[in-house]
Amino acid sequence: MSALISILALGGLSLFIMLVPLWQRRSDRSLGTGIETNDLSVQWESEKDRLVKEQNDLDVALAEGKISEATHKVEREQVMEDAKRALNKLRQARSMSEKLATSAHHKPRAYPSYGIGFAVSILVATAALIIHLNGQDVIRKVSPQEVAANTTMPEIQKMVATLEKRVAEGGSTRREQMMLARSFLVLGRRADSIALYKKITTENKGYVGALMALGEIHFNSKEKQEQSEALTYFNQALDIEPDKPEALWYKSLALIRDRKIDESRKILVRLRDVAKDNKKAQDAVKQLLAELDKNRAQPQEK
Repeated sequence: MSALISILALGGLSLFIMLVPLWQRRSDRSLGTGIETNDLSVQWESEKDRLVKEQNDLDVALAEGKISEATHKVEREQVMEDAKRALNKLRQARSMSEKLATSAHHKPRAYPSYGIGFAVSILVATAALIIHLNGQDVIRKVSPQEVAANTTMPEIQKMVATLEKRVAEGGSTRREQMMLARSFLVLGRRADSIALYKKITTENKGYVGALMALGEIHFNSKEKQEQSEALTYFNQALDIEPDKPEALWYKSLALIRDRKIDESRKILVRLRDVAKDNKKAQDAVKQLLAELDKNRAQPQEK
């Protein structure tokens, strides 16, 4: 019986909510944009504002010494490129909105006849539902299999699948491609990650970010052959940015792994000079140099 009362109450509430606005002419006005608007101009303006904020965040990070000037330059150029694209899209959307507003001739009207149609439809549907349920309470039982089916796909996998589709269709930015390559690595798709990083380096000559990512992947490999390839990527990165601290650090570690202690020590001394304002880096370099000097018959200081 409780199901019957609930259905009747829901039907009456639906009728009230739907019909009252239809019979009031003063209520026939724009509903606004809501929480999430589908107005392209508003969406592109939000995207433009986000990119401008990202530029400011990069400037603050550079001022605080959290990133190098080279990294700041590369990242800011990419953000500025995206911001220009968003600004062009915003202008196009606004132009289209103005044209539509000019050509539209909306005349506010109330729709009492439509309201009557809705009322009849709801009454018929309510009656049919009551007859079908035969006055029984509705208890929805969800099987464990259904629960498992709805929870097996983590949110990160959904995001990666969407981003992968976008990259595959073309038109994606380098920033999105880098994000996808990192996501592949997190999900254990190492081969896909390496392939995408190599694609990025081919299409973006001199992009240090992808070279460093490839170097770190090979450096952390358990295969000797892949470990030896890491040094190649670090050297390529240093050819573009000779004073990149991360590349110098990883190169020194790769040389130590190859038992080239003297060469590694030279790189560490150079890193010590390059990262003189970074206390954490100074401590790490000092400790590693001390360990190397313990294994040398005659320690050499620069």
